[in-house]
Amino acid sequence: MQKLIAILFIGLLAGSTPPNSEKMGFLNWIKTQQVVEHKDLEIKYDLSDSKSEKLIEVEIGSINLPTGKIIASDPFFTHSIKPFSRTVRPGDYPVYLYITEVEPNHYRIAFAKIKFDVNPSTYWTLAVTDDMKIEDLKNLQEGEFFGFPVDAGLGCFIDEKTNLKYIEKIDNFYNANPENNYYTDLLAFEFDKYSSKNQYSREGGDWNNHIVDSETNSNVIMFASGWGDGYYPTYWGHNDNKEIVELTIDFMIDFDE
Repeated sequence: MQKLIAILFIGLLAGSTPPNSEKMGFLNWIKTQQVVEHKDLEIKYDLSDSKSEKLIEVEIGSINLPTGKIIASDPFFTHSIKPFSRTVRPGDYPVYLYITEVEPNHYRIAFAKIKFDVNPSTYWTLAVTDDMKIEDLKNLQEGEFFGFPVDAGLGCFIDEKTNLKYIEKIDNFYNANPENNYYTDLLAFEFDKYSSKNQYSREGGDWNNHIVDSETNSNVIMFASGWGDGYYPTYWGHNDNKEIVELTIDFMIDFDE
């Protein structure tokens, strides 16, 4: 009963009034006041080009997801990005890059994917976070999307729990080394060691498996973001049974399919 009173109070504050009991039962009125969840707002997009045979698939490691709450972000802005509203089963999942040759021997990352199942996606929906307003999502026009900003030329996948440790690790680094830089003093070496020798990577490395806590296998999978800085959408890939089989960042690279 206390819960019903609380919902009623919130509804009255929002300007709603209970209906005439002869026209609608009180519990039915309560149901009409419930907010639509993001995961119930399926905004479909065509991401079939992410499966193009002209793209080069490279597996770059596994992401550890202890909570199944995933953040896609610039690795230096994860403190301001919320995890997606949808969640997956906790576990370790492979991460793949899909790379296109934009010029002879010049490669760029077009898509980054976490794969939860070996079966392919047949349709995609926009991945959204809880701080995105339902009305804004409903008002998206064809070709429009919500995504995350990139200012360091990098994107990443990270679990919400790991992100707390990652932020703490960066803070501790700067507290101990206020004049240093986390990328140039630490990550640049890792990128170079992890991927620079791959034939599809640029000099210095285009992807990295950054270990946050080796005891718990907490990590951040990082990768170059297409042409660099910008604003990029992420999509859930579904199979015909409406099961989630992948999470895909589109780096908006135009390529000839």
